[in-house]
Amino acid sequence: MNVNLKHVWIVLKKELKDAFRDRKSLFVGIIMPMLFIPVIFIIASVAAKSAYEVKPEKTPICVVGKEYSKTVVNMIEKSEFQIVASSDPKKELLDGKIKAILIIPKDFEKLILQEKQTSIQILTNDADMKSSNVGSMLSEMINNFSREVVKQRLVQKNLDPSIIEPIVIKKENVAPPKKQSATFLAFLIPMFLTLWAALGGMNAAIDITAGEKERGTLEPLLTTAATRTSLVTGKYLAVSVMALLAGLSSLIGIVVSFAALPSVLGENFKNSPFAGYSVSPVTVLIMLLVVVLTAIIFAAIEVAIAAYARSFKEGQTYLSPVSIIVVIPPYLTMYKMPNELTDTYFVLPLVNAISILKELIYDIVNLQHLGLFVISSLVYIVISIKFAARMFENEKVLFRN
Repeated sequence: MNVNLKHVWIVLKKELKDAFRDRKSLFVGIIMPMLFIPVIFIIASVAAKSAYEVKPEKTPICVVGKEYSKTVVNMIEKSEFQIVASSDPKKELLDGKIKAILIIPKDFEKLILQEKQTSIQILTNDADMKSSNVGSMLSEMINNFSREVVKQRLVQKNLDPSIIEPIVIKKENVAPPKKQSATFLAFLIPMFLTLWAALGGMNAAIDITAGEKERGTLEPLLTTAATRTSLVTGKYLAVSVMALLAGLSSLIGIVVSFAALPSVLGENFKNSPFAGYSVSPVTVLIMLLVVVLTAIIFAAIEVAIAAYARSFKEGQTYLSPVSIIVVIPPYLTMYKMPNELTDTYFVLPLVNAISILKELIYDIVNLQHLGLFVISSLVYIVISIKFAARMFENEKVLFRN
């Protein structure tokens, strides 16, 4: 059947008007991403900072046998760890009240003076990230002390301390701040953009198909002069517009996040996982292209699935797996660096969008991968639109009891 553009426009205007009347859906789909994403970025920054940051002056540890080595106790106190007394150290460690237990043996100082080997035991709760970090810090501290003891022994014997350490390791991180931030963002940004682009039109898709069946307004609409192709095109475009607005809203939310984080976090922004990261205009434009193509694909799929439902509630049930499917691809590429993404990743549905976004976050614009993404997405758009049109032309689907 031919498409009548006038009829398509009438249907599109009518469906958009109805969609914008639904204030709840409007807030969740369009307003919420702009507000939700900046809040999530702020919370993630604060949480990441507090999870890894150990403030020695505020970190309680227990030293068992502290009377056996004033040297070790003084060293810990100078590092400003808070040494606390405990009647049941292991229980308090598991409860998170203290972050580590240092056990000094009774003959510690005696063995040191006799130039013999001794030991210090460090207990941590590796289920607690801070406890694990404190354990690493204490281990490094004791190792440094051990090296100093060895050097003193060698000097007393008129030997050069460097003979026991012929190689000094100098470790340097060459990754620029932007790429370090990208590691964290390469999971969040693709998930947010694809999630809202894919799900932004869901309520509209259900309302204009299953909702109209439930209200009894679909049958009269099918008896009008407009062909079914014109009707489904108008409805599909309306859902696409809502999905695009949701995707665009999430993109705005991300841009606003980067603009607002420095002023909101102040000095703490330097320790944020987003510090040193910026989004270029080219990156934003390509991200917009990804959002557009993703929204168009899912709009057609949602219209087709919702058309099979007999009521709004049933439509929600049928489309609920879509929201689960959408969050899976970000995990498929989570531990992959951009250079590890093969061409296959850029042709698989939705995975291709995630992969392109991941490259963009690392400031990589690979024209071959971009071409694969665009071509494969256009193929999926054609398939999904044909699927939606076929569902709308099927009498058994539209008038299913």
